[in-house]
Amino acid sequence: MENEKEQPTTQTSNNSNPPSKVFDDSNNGSGEKSQNVQMSGMEFNSLEELLSYYKEYGKKCGFGVMIKRTEREEDDSVRYARNRTLNVANPRPTGKTECKAKINALRQDGVLRLTTKSRFFRCNREVSDAVKRVLNTNDLAGIRASKSYGSLVVGAGGFENLPFLEKDCCNYIDKARHLRLGAGGAGALQQYFLRMQYKNPGFFYMMDIDDDGRLKNVFWADPRSRAAFHVNHHGQSILLGAGLISSEDTETFVWLFKTWLQCMDGNAPKAIITDQDRAMKNAIAIVFPNSRHRFCLWHILKKIPEKLGSYGTYKTGMKSALMKCVYDSQCVDEFEKCWDQLLTTYNLGDNAWLQSLYVEREHWVPAFLKNCFWAGMSTTQRSESMNAFFDGYVHSRTNLKEFVDQFDNALKKKIENENLADFQSFNVTIPCISRSPIEKRFQELYTIAKFKEVQHQVNGIIDLNPKLHNSVGAIKTYMVEDEVCLEEFTKLVNHSVDFSEEDAVAKCSCGLFEMRGILCRHILAVFRYNDIKFLPEIYILDRWRKDIRRRYTLIHNSNRYTSLLNICYQMITYALGTREDTEDARNKLNAMIELYRANQEGPSMTQIGSNVDCTANDTIVGASGEVRSPRVVRGKGRPPSLRRASRMEIDMRKAKAKTKKAPAKGKRKEVTDII
Repeated sequence: MENEKEQPTTQTSNNSNPPSKVFDDSNNGSGEKSQNVQMSGMEFNSLEELLSYYKEYGKKCGFGVMIKRTEREEDDSVRYARNRTLNVANPRPTGKTECKAKINALRQDGVLRLTTKSRFFRCNREVSDAVKRVLNTNDLAGIRASKSYGSLVVGAGGFENLPFLEKDCCNYIDKARHLRLGAGGAGALQQYFLRMQYKNPGFFYMMDIDDDGRLKNVFWADPRSRAAFHVNHHGQSILLGAGLISSEDTETFVWLFKTWLQCMDGNAPKAIITDQDRAMKNAIAIVFPNSRHRFCLWHILKKIPEKLGSYGTYKTGMKSALMKCVYDSQCVDEFEKCWDQLLTTYNLGDNAWLQSLYVEREHWVPAFLKNCFWAGMSTTQRSESMNAFFDGYVHSRTNLKEFVDQFDNALKKKIENENLADFQSFNVTIPCISRSPIEKRFQELYTIAKFKEVQHQVNGIIDLNPKLHNSVGAIKTYMVEDEVCLEEFTKLVNHSVDFSEEDAVAKCSCGLFEMRGILCRHILAVFRYNDIKFLPEIYILDRWRKDIRRRYTLIHNSNRYTSLLNICYQMITYALGTREDTEDARNKLNAMIELYRANQEGPSMTQIGSNVDCTANDTIVGASGEVRSPRVVRGKGRPPSLRRASRMEIDMRKAKAKTKKAPAKGKRKEVTDII
């Protein structure tokens, strides 16, 4: 007898009498009738009814029945088992043949319910064609096998209703990928790139090969990404291409950045935001010497408790003084003065971490970065959100070719999001919150996302009252006191606005327009104070306008490949009508392949010198030679599976383990095996 843990199926009998037998009276070829009895999920009110039913079934099939009974506790320990004892010295004749046929009955809710695990046998597991199509579609969409299997379980009404296991789904997906992608990660990746270049000459890729012919690094970008290397007019991020690198050192980053620069026809980015990775900083200084490099402010400030938390004055003023120095300094001189005061007041002159931050202050302090356009970014949050975006498409077991496919799917999703935002900007209108003609002008020209940012500033001018501080010729300087709402309190911050009466041009110390391209409420308040009704054109940026057609939106993939593929589909449909047509089509296709192969020129093989002092054969563009798969390397940081657990997590795990080990108390379950 076995204690069955599985849940019963939903196919049960609602009658109080034993369920009727289901027999198939078809002849099995030997003159006897074969019986097909569906027993899983049947319910019996008593052991006698169950035994009577199974005996009749055994009689029809030609075997006898006996009972073995065991009682178990709630923790599956055997309380006692009953069976006949054998006299070894004088054994009795027995009709047992060690037959494996048996049924398991689990007592639940006062009835005996038949259960079975025969679906786990390999011969009983089968993935149907319909399920295969679902798995293929989900896999192409980047849905993991576990989630696909979970959806199938829900659709079938439970695990017991599926004729296959999750392992069968994974095995099928692996086989389908192998057939779809081909063997060899780097080789399949190279063939994919060659096909993409054939479909669209604007597709760019470059492979970095080591001395053994193994792939070290790879970069690729589609024509749309090459034409749109900035934030789009809705403030959404645009993918600039993709790179897979084998190392995170300066040499590798130099190769990656130089490759990207070549892909973008030498157009270097004006601003770059990264974390404080030293190798990346060195590479940016080499490849992009004129680009403004900024460190992620969030990564720096999150280290404050770790680096300064041991000081006694940390919570009594040091932390607030440091944050005030970083965020409230309106200019460089003000920051320098505030920083010196911080070090002197709290005796932090010998702190090595603060010294290193001060040396690199031009890379992270907002006061040093106000004259550069950052599209509203001060952290790598967009990069982190992009990583989270890809989590739905790739995972740790994704191979090279599959990653490129999923990257293409993610790129299409980004394009779809932009198309939807374009549609809403032209067909949905956000009402103005004031009668200002300036707000009305922004409503007419800007996309919805950017007009909402403008409205946020318009709404903030209600409580602002500019005061004239100085006047030199046509230039007037106003002081604007603004309330800044933080999580726990509200503080007052003074901003200065220089306003020219000649051309109505203004500049604010907050630097919002220079950094984000959105006119700040302090300038809008000064405009209102001077009765400016019409906005100067310099404050209407083309990058946020909805009525300008972007060059990258006009780029579409060549349809030569797709059109030929559709013609082939039609030909296949008609050629499958008869065997003769199929054979004729095969012969003609082979002849056409030989014809075009003879006329086909070899793929262009452009070789360039390596950007990191390696031979000319190390880096290839569009090469057709064999490329070996890369070596497996480990990236920076501790693997997720080896993450150091906190004390709270350790205590919770110990408590959960004790709960599982504790013996369960309650009513015993009786399980009967009839064999």
